[in-house]
Amino acid sequence: MNRQYQYFAIVTKAFPHVEEPALMSRRWVDEHGVVRQESFTDKLVWEPEDVLSRIESGESAAKAHPVTEEAGLRFEAIRHARVHMFDPADGRYEYFKLIELGKTVLAIRTWISPQGYDLEETHTASGWLSSHVRSKLERDSMGGDLIPITKEEAESL
Repeated sequence: MNRQYQYFAIVTKAFPHVEEPALMSRRWVDEHGVVRQESFTDKLVWEPEDVLSRIESGESAAKAHPVTEEAGLRFEAIRHARVHMFDPADGRYEYFKLIELGKTVLAIRTWISPQGYDLEETHTASGWLSSHVRSKLERDSMGGDLIPITKEEAESL
């Protein structure tokens, strides 16, 4: 069955323009006649969400504006750019493990963003998440030593 999606630009006070909305949602009817809705998230995938229902019920102050599929695809590209705007320009990270009292505690990766920011993330079960391990070590609010490691070792910790 070929799905027929209806796309909606979700605008808010912070993102008031349909051309660059806060969120993009879409709605379709599945093979059982059930209306489904989802939004394009920061994970860069379409995930089930009830944004449209909350707007329609008045629970949300956001507004939904019908848009074309092309506008939905354009939003995907915009969201991808937003999510990756601070990624290293050369795609390279440096990886470290934090050792406390002789035990490996966690893994981090660091890089310089295209804007010149010195950034880092900690590896978690959910993936890489923004962190501040190095600044805590520098302020002595955290103990331990950072030891350089490979990407594979970092992701196995």
